[in-house]
Amino acid sequence: MILIIFFLLILLADQYTKLIVQQDMIVGQSIPVIHKIFHFTYVQNSGGAFGILRGRTNLFIIISIIVILFIVYFMFKEEKKDYFVKVVCAFVLGGAISNLIDRIRLGYVVDFVDFQVWPVFDIADSAISIGMVLLFIRLFFKKDEQPINRQVEGEK
Repeated sequence: MILIIFFLLILLADQYTKLIVQQDMIVGQSIPVIHKIFHFTYVQNSGGAFGILRGRTNLFIIISIIVILFIVYFMFKEEKKDYFVKVVCAFVLGGAISNLIDRIRLGYVVDFVDFQVWPVFDIADSAISIGMVLLFIRLFFKKDEQPINRQVEGEK
C-alpha cells in the first residue's frame, strides 16, 4: 500500500504542477523566486535529459515503456521485504510514468524548475534522479546477507 502512495504522490504532484504551469505561464516565461538563483521557467522539452535528442518523442516513449516494465519487474522480483528499495523504485516509477504521460499526451515534457546553472527540470525528473541515486547507493553498499556457513558439531 505504501508503494502505491509514494507512486501516486509523485505522479499527481508532477502532473498537477505541470498543469498549473501550462495554465498560468507561456512557453519561455521565467518567474524569479530568488533572483538569478531559482526561477520557474516554462520549457517544453521534446528530448531526453538536458534536452538531448530533441524531437525524438517516439524514441523516448519506447525507452520509457521499457524502463517502466523493467522497474515493475524488478519490484516484483525483489523477493526479500526490502521496502526501501521498493519505495525508491516507486519514486522512479512515478516520475517515469508522469513524463511518459506528457510525451504521449503533449509530444513533450513540461519542465519548469530552473536553478539557472542547471537545465530546467520537473518533479518527475527529481524523483527519478533521487530514486536512482538512492537505489545505486543501496545496492552498492548493501551487506552480503547470505547465511554464514557454520560447521555442524561432530563434522570436521
